[in-house]
Amino acid sequence: MTETEASAVVVDKPAAARSRTPLLVVIVALIAAIAGLLGYMMGGNAATKQFIAENPSSATAIKAKLKDVKAGTGDKTAKPLADGTYNAQIQGSGGPLQSQKDITNVHRRNAEDPFAIGAVDAPVVISEFSDFECPFCARYATETDPKIMSEYVDKGLVRIEWNDLPINGPAAEAAAKAGRAAAEQGKFNEFKNALFAEAAKKDGHPNFGEADFERFATEAGVPDMAKFKADAASDKYDGAISQAVQYGSGLGVNGTPAFLVGTKFVSGAQPWEVFKATIDEQLAMTV
Repeated sequence: MTETEASAVVVDKPAAARSRTPLLVVIVALIAAIAGLLGYMMGGNAATKQFIAENPSSATAIKAKLKDVKAGTGDKTAKPLADGTYNAQIQGSGGPLQSQKDITNVHRRNAEDPFAIGAVDAPVVISEFSDFECPFCARYATETDPKIMSEYVDKGLVRIEWNDLPINGPAAEAAAKAGRAAAEQGKFNEFKNALFAEAAKKDGHPNFGEADFERFATEAGVPDMAKFKADAASDKYDGAISQAVQYGSGLGVNGTPAFLVGTKFVSGAQPWEVFKATIDEQLAMTV
């Protein structure tokens, strides 16, 4: 799987309506509104580096504004449901997506979201589209994500929201189901970290199976392993995962990992410097 070269489309149509409307028509209808966003996604990572190098005064201005950014103070982990479990059916956006002005609605900001970590009112949200079978996703998860966590998430400045995009076959779909089984018990991020830590040690797709998922769940501290095994092997999450894939595809994300950082997309497992520059730029915009 190559690193994503995502192209953006912003839509808000029921599944039936989407099936009747060719994606190309949607692109043509919205291309004027999202031209700037599309241009960033197609080559924005290099452009961000070049902009900072060629505009040191702008970088200095961004840095000066960061001291005035207000950190979020809301809950950093999901609220459980009435029965003590967590809403592992969550997927999709936080609101309608009809034009570029709605781009921040890609971020859910749902207090019940077990696939998110970081203050629900953090000034910047990163929506991550990822696949447990993707080696580039493992690289991002082990090399860059920990830095974002310590530098931004732990300080209330950034919230990260996971979106399933299992595009690497049956093993990826099975892993997504296992991830949701862990999420239902409030241990998604711990499960994700355990899985990617081992995946990063392998060449190519890890091709994890049921025994691997159980091992990661145990390492993550999933309290009820019998429930985890039953849930991961069931079809209870199939609908949510299918809708998550349709959602990502509807946005034009056709490779993993891909990220919407505030209002800007970053495609692929880019270096830490790209994420830092993008996050800082987005934080400065909140002042």
